[in-house]
Amino acid sequence: MGTRQGWRPPPLRRIIRPMRHALLALLVLALPAAARAETAYSLGNGAVRLTPTLQFDADAGSYFGQNRPGGFRPGANLRRGYLGFEASVGEDVTFAFAWDFGGDPNDHSDLYEAWVGYSGLGIGTLRVGAYEPRHMLEEASSSRDLLFMESAAATNLASGLASGDTRLAIGLEANGERWTASGYVTGGLASQPNSWGQRGLVGRVTALLPTPEGLVAQLGVNGAYQFRPGDKSDPQSIALSDYPELRLSGRQLLDTDAVRASNAWAVGPSFSAGLGRFYAQAEYQRIGVETEESGGRQVQAWYLAGAYTLLGRPRRHDAEDGTWKRPTPEADSAWGAWELAGRYSAAELRNGPVLRGGAQRIWTAGLNWYPTETLAVMLNYQNGILRLDEENRRFQAIGLRLSFSL
Repeated sequence: MGTRQGWRPPPLRRIIRPMRHALLALLVLALPAAARAETAYSLGNGAVRLTPTLQFDADAGSYFGQNRPGGFRPGANLRRGYLGFEASVGEDVTFAFAWDFGGDPNDHSDLYEAWVGYSGLGIGTLRVGAYEPRHMLEEASSSRDLLFMESAAATNLASGLASGDTRLAIGLEANGERWTASGYVTGGLASQPNSWGQRGLVGRVTALLPTPEGLVAQLGVNGAYQFRPGDKSDPQSIALSDYPELRLSGRQLLDTDAVRASNAWAVGPSFSAGLGRFYAQAEYQRIGVETEESGGRQVQAWYLAGAYTLLGRPRRHDAEDGTWKRPTPEADSAWGAWELAGRYSAAELRNGPVLRGGAQRIWTAGLNWYPTETLAVMLNYQNGILRLDEENRRFQAIGLRLSFSL
């Protein structure tokens, strides 16, 4: 039988989109069974221990109160759809693989991680592959432990230089009872082959401060340096951009566009503390770009956030990676754990005639409900302003997330 004249195969997005919708439906149907299933398995008489990786974050929301047309649009998004495994062989070798069927509004279905770790050196764990380096406080944390649906702009802008999800890296991670240290040599993103020529350095150090009983306080410092941009489309360009701290609309108005530059860096301190049911964290980033047209230019971003656990066990410090785990329900609790959170975030991407990315200020309020240790429901409200060269844009937004993770 002949081929119909003029027929062409359907675009790939028409195939992938229904597959993502089918996966989301299967994940929702599988939640009750997965929540009761064993989450670790032993193979070869215990020589290999296998733990499945399963997480999905389904988001929906809307923007309103925008003072200008052509702004951010409402939407629904499978923000994360991790499916994979982590395995350990003996005492010293660990490896992991996971595929992400979710992602940003304009980018779905990519490799999330594929790495091998070796801890037999006696000084920490050597990790090689594609993964998210322990760079900043929110980057070192699991996405399931974040206070809000998305990290602050300061985290996203700084991590975009030489860390972040799916980063090709080799690094050493170490910790003691009161400190952590990590350092990496990084390349591009495994999910973006055109970036594989990038080269950078990333590091983070944290220490617990001496405090009165009941107070846990941690001080940290981190840095990232991209010394070779390496983008195939423009090997000498660097861009700083971010979404408005939600992933509902595909627009990024906080954006410097591609700037001709030889290198870029980011450095700053972080602070986090827990006292009973109260929790607070803050980070500051100074970002520098060595531009070809106007030399070295510096911009900045920072945030301050706090939370209060209404019901359940409050956030607790994790000494292994210097982060904080989310609240958990009390034993036999019918109400789960509830948490109130607030954040003020600021980013300034304007300096000179070349860096004209705008300035962003966002207030965010959040209510988090953790019915079980595997389920979470997050409700976020935003009130923000973007100051661009030609206009100021005001906006408000409501975002809702249903999250499940093993």
